Amino acid sequence: MLTVTNAAKDELKRIQETRGLAPGKCLRLVTPPQWVGEGDFGIGIDDAREDDLVVEHGEVKVLLVDFDLRQKLEKAVLDFKQTPRGAGFTLDVF
Repeated sequence: MLTVTNAAKDELKRIQETRGLAPGKCLRLVTPPQWVGEGDFGIGIDDAREDDLVVEHGEVKVLLVDFDLRQKLEKAVLDFKQTPRGAGFTLDVF
């Protein structure tokens, strides 16, 4: 199963709180073709679906991952850390 570190959960919760998402909306991990930004993945805003993996931080839903993507990322780790390019999310796929 995809592992989401506490540092990533903290940042996802901070983003969610500062963005003031509409009721029912949540952050979602996306990859191409849904993700069209820089890099191999990104975080978007979406509604929850029945087959989503829901990542919680405390009692707050902080991230959604669809069924197909979570199958592909079974042994991956989503983290938020300092990188040579600055602070950001990293997705280590093993």
